[in-house]
Amino acid sequence: MKKIMIVDDSPMIHKLLKKEIEKLGHEVCYCATNGQEAVEKYFELKPDLIFMDVTMPVLEGDAAYNKICEKDKSCKVVFLTAIGDKELLNVNDTSNVVTIIKKPFKGEDIQNAINMAFGGHNS
Repeated sequence: MKKIMIVDDSPMIHKLLKKEIEKLGHEVCYCATNGQEAVEKYFELKPDLIFMDVTMPVLEGDAAYNKICEKDKSCKVVFLTAIGDKELLNVNDTSNVVTIIKKPFKGEDIQNAINMAFGGHNS
């Protein structure tokens, strides 16, 4: 079982993602509503994976990702975006980006992202 953090400013996305992640047998350790909150909670909770929206108030997802990666080179992030274009991400280093999922997502998108992050199957 992996610890996964959800970072999105939409409570609906929190609910949908949490349901899919728990259905796959993993634990949602925290739901943050902006990038700043994600950075603070990341170092406290040390999740195995983050599902992070790109566009959020206070601190954008890509800026939060850059801050986390500066201090922890082992972090893994799956970006969620309504835009869906990798070039729009302003990240310093893409080596910790597992994949980018375009909203609206399907359950299999979440499962595939988790499989990509941990190199295997969860079933």
